[in-house]
Amino acid sequence: MPVKYATHAGSRSRLGQLQKQYSDRLLSVLTILLLLMLFVVAPFQATGMVGFDAFGGIVALVMVAGVLVISASPTATIIMFAAFAVNVAVIIVRLIKPLPYDLYLVAAAWFIIVCILGFVVARKVFERGPVNYHRIVGAVLLYLLIAMAFVSLFMLVGLRVPNAFNGLVLEDNQKMASGLIYFSFVTLTSIGYGDIVPVHPVARSLCNLETIIGQLYPATLLARLVSLEIEGRRR
Repeated sequence: MPVKYATHAGSRSRLGQLQKQYSDRLLSVLTILLLLMLFVVAPFQATGMVGFDAFGGIVALVMVAGVLVISASPTATIIMFAAFAVNVAVIIVRLIKPLPYDLYLVAAAWFIIVCILGFVVARKVFERGPVNYHRIVGAVLLYLLIAMAFVSLFMLVGLRVPNAFNGLVLEDNQKMASGLIYFSFVTLTSIGYGDIVPVHPVARSLCNLETIIGQLYPATLLARLVSLEIEGRRR
């Protein structure tokens, strides 16, 4: 028992050191990787260029490691890694034989990954302490993760109801992710609908919710960061 306790305590100590040294920097690293995945890799995939398929898996794996370092929570890390493993398993099985609900599993796995990472990032960004550059970048990361969460939800709705969106056909091809990302950011930033319109009531409800979050988030973020900065200066 003493040996096990010492080993466990040593692991937690090393994890705490990693958290102290790299948690803020990881916010910036994850933001850059996610920006590349959303606005570089996804569009190139939609044009049919090969060689980018593995990038999403790399980003997901870095997200898992980021959650472990930022939160120091084994539970959150295990859940994220399980979702990542499901995603990888689906990709491998699809090479042999397509599954009836493989896209549902991929969407659900990404939703779990994004939600857990978003929760961890939100705690880090809005925690008490000095507001530095990495925490501001982390706020941008949280904004991107909100859009990613709705990408998964829109995908689930579109797969379940084929005509849920007018102008967006959810087919099993490389263009699907790019179209969903585009639609999610159009909704989040409320720049208006044109080529893609939600038709099904559930799709419209999700769009309303994402638009409300997109409007309230900047104001909430600014108020929280200002209050943290004022509090930090008083100390």
